Amino acid sequence: MCGRYSRGQKDLFYVEPLMTDANDPRFKGHPEIFAPSWNVSPGTRQPVIGPDGPRLEMWGFRPAWAVARKMPMMINARLDKAASSTWKAMFKSGRILVPADGWYEWLPMAGRKQPYFIQANSGPPIYFAGLSSARPDAPAHDPAPGVVFGFVLVTAPAESGMLDVHDRRPLVLTLEEARVWLDPATTLEEALHLANNAGKTSDDFHWHMVTPEMNRTGNNSPVFNDPIDADTPPAK
Repeated sequence: MCGRYSRGQKDLFYVEPLMTDANDPRFKGHPEIFAPSWNVSPGTRQPVIGPDGPRLEMWGFRPAWAVARKMPMMINARLDKAASSTWKAMFKSGRILVPADGWYEWLPMAGRKQPYFIQANSGPPIYFAGLSSARPDAPAHDPAPGVVFGFVLVTAPAESGMLDVHDRRPLVLTLEEARVWLDPATTLEEALHLANNAGKTSDDFHWHMVTPEMNRTGNNSPVFNDPIDADTPPAK
């Protein structure tokens, strides 16, 4: 599961590694949409990278049928549910990348939840496999109350050794996997094969405790990525 992540660098830091052609207009600078955030939370508009380049989307998906059933907004899509009616079309033609520096998970400690920051051993950027429900070609009008068309993060089974109190973790792609995932020519079958055999394992990541001040959505500071000592008192 992934409910919070960090993305604190400028636009080209995340865009340039994906470029195979320096003249590709899709991946030119977009500083206006890459506002740094070290505490990205669901329900906020964040930069994602689609086949046509970067754009802003809401983190979350809540179709009309979910509103009718009083279901909460979805923020993750399980890889093993890719064939379901909810996700199949997005796995086929709604694949995006969500750029980040790392993500947060929590473990119980002394009666409270202690956040940890997880990042790749190779350093940032990392690219989450994402799915977009956005409809850029749809008529320009507000959706029905409660309906959200945005993006979700694909999650895969958590491996032994990965710091995760859940049985799921976000699917992090290598640079080459990210390019294939994003390519519209990649078929549904190819995308699922890639996702189920993605190269990064728990050995490719490390993690450390960070300040509980990041527990509160809306708080935002680059120090949220910095390690703290186990003896650091909890935030009030």
